Amino acid sequence: MSDRSHIFVDYGEFLFRYDFNPQTLLRAHKLALKQINSQAGGQVTPDGLSKAHNDVIRAYLTARQDSTEWTMDRIMGLMISNLGLNGNVSVPEVAEIYKLNDHDARPLASTPESLPRLAEMGELGIISNLPHDSLIHELRGYDFLKYFRTVTVSYQVGFRKPHPAIYQEAMRRAQTTPEKSTFLSHDQEEVNGAQAVGMRAFLAHDLAEALTKLQTS
Repeated sequence: MSDRSHIFVDYGEFLFRYDFNPQTLLRAHKLALKQINSQAGGQVTPDGLSKAHNDVIRAYLTARQDSTEWTMDRIMGLMISNLGLNGNVSVPEVAEIYKLNDHDARPLASTPESLPRLAEMGELGIISNLPHDSLIHELRGYDFLKYFRTVTVSYQVGFRKPHPAIYQEAMRRAQTTPEKSTFLSHDQEEVNGAQAVGMRAFLAHDLAEALTKLQTS
């Protein structure tokens, strides 16, 4: 077990800005439709795909109300099932299309400068609510992945923040304890969840504000 302190950070809207909007979703739909119809013989229309996707997302958002998390493969598998194409379309391939194309992501302004400074203060980890691992591609694309010892994503655990299981799994992976762990997030509910499992936790809008709070606490 490491003697260094561990600092866990939120990802979306804290390290990176996420844009999920009708334009990004349409981009993903177009790519997915091409893939699906190449395997299913051109059976699916744009409207049919959009409806099947919307129906599944409504079910997914309902399930999230108790902090349950689904994987992207499960979401896409249900969409393919709604289209009546079970066994005819590769669900992992469709899931890959959506996870990489249904949103845009870019670092918050303070992230490039503040992240190396934060890494000097302790071992870094991410605790993120996502049904997939697109953050790995995004972090690697900006050469930020090297700063993190662990990345814990809700789809891997089956629960989203503020459920205690995801914080506990993050600490298990980092081989640390609540007494040596700090969590930083822009979301008060997530901060409360970390505190409930014994972690020190701070609310901050970005890494620059988080650094100030850590240095003065």
